[in-house]
Amino acid sequence: MENEHRNDTHQNIRVVLPPRPERKAKGKTEPAAAAVQGDNQPVRVTIPPHPARRPTPSPVAPPASSVMSVQHRSASSEIRQSAPAPVSGGTRAELSFEQLAQLAPSVVMITVHDYSGEAFAGGSGIMIGRKGYILTNNHVLEDGSFFSVRIENDDQCYRTKEVIKYNQVLDLAVIRIDRALDPLPVYQGPGLVRGQKVVAIGSPLGYFNSVSDGIISGIRVLDDVQMIQYTAPGAPGSSGGALLNMYGEVIGIVSASARGSQGINWAVGYEFINLFVQGFIK
Repeated sequence: MENEHRNDTHQNIRVVLPPRPERKAKGKTEPAAAAVQGDNQPVRVTIPPHPARRPTPSPVAPPASSVMSVQHRSASSEIRQSAPAPVSGGTRAELSFEQLAQLAPSVVMITVHDYSGEAFAGGSGIMIGRKGYILTNNHVLEDGSFFSVRIENDDQCYRTKEVIKYNQVLDLAVIRIDRALDPLPVYQGPGLVRGQKVVAIGSPLGYFNSVSDGIISGIRVLDDVQMIQYTAPGAPGSSGGALLNMYGEVIGIVSASARGSQGINWAVGYEFINLFVQGFIK
């Protein structure tokens, strides 16, 4: 689905869910939501409307690149101009990029399989519960019959059909595998700061657990969901990966990028993540 909202300067801005190889839907004529592009063949995306909003008609034209509409709000009212608070009354030191890269084993690569077992899409995920719980984007799992999960430093491939929870509006989902995990902590502090350094970990183009750095550019609203805009590079396969602060805490889950531009990427913020994963973090 492709919608365009004009901002205050009357410039169209599009946000694109990272493209992936062409999906084979399970007996569907078009995917219900989110995400792929293969061999330059774009795929139509349907993001369910907010309950208070009227549905947007589906386009008649051939499927276009996965796009979520953008609606800008003033960033000044949504970004606190102060650094994250220290924990337990003490000052904590930022980690180095090398230390943050060592957290990559808690980020997984997810392969999506159709009903015949053929792999047709992929993305990333974040360990969020010791009892096998993994957080990813809902659009990563779309149309999948089952999923295989690859973990760094583990030769076994874990298959699962367990989609424990999902939310199409927030584009979040939780799956479970039969393995004890070492989850990443989710940030619990005050608002984020524009210019704050971040690190993204995921598997762009299938390059398992690639690490990149950038900064927070702003906080925007996409289809009524507040999102983090950041500059760390991303590519297809990054979706569902971790966006970390310099203390190794998850502040967002990588979700989308802006079409026709560089360094404009989007992540669902930690506030939504904390609400969504309640009961899974143990």
